[in-house]
Amino acid sequence: MPSRDINDLTKDLQRAYLHMREKYMRRFPGREVILVCTRRSPAEQAELYQSGRSRPGPVLTNCDGVRKLSPHNSDPSRAFDLAVIDGGKYRADARAYEPLGGMALETGIVWGGSWKKLRDFCHFEQKEAK
Repeated sequence: MPSRDINDLTKDLQRAYLHMREKYMRRFPGREVILVCTRRSPAEQAELYQSGRSRPGPVLTNCDGVRKLSPHNSDPSRAFDLAVIDGGKYRADARAYEPLGGMALETGIVWGGSWKKLRDFCHFEQKEAK
């Protein structure tokens, strides 16, 4: 099972997540932001990759865990997925995540909701070092 432990993230991502979470929850009282994935193994990544390919459902990732690793597969993880909970219910709509996307940009984090293909509104990752 993928980790939800904040300690599995890089120190920079730990700080970014906590900053974004606090700022979002102040701005939207009654909503909660929770981590749903920090680190996942390459085997877990390969399983996720099958969604929309060899089993029913939408395509969730282009990283297969073998030829192409996800930032979630590094140790410590260079990515996290989160969920917005509003009134005890998970929010799936992009509008709930757009403010977090803006906050991510402020902290130098990449937001999956800004991607042109396979937009991932709950995904945040560190920019690759050049």
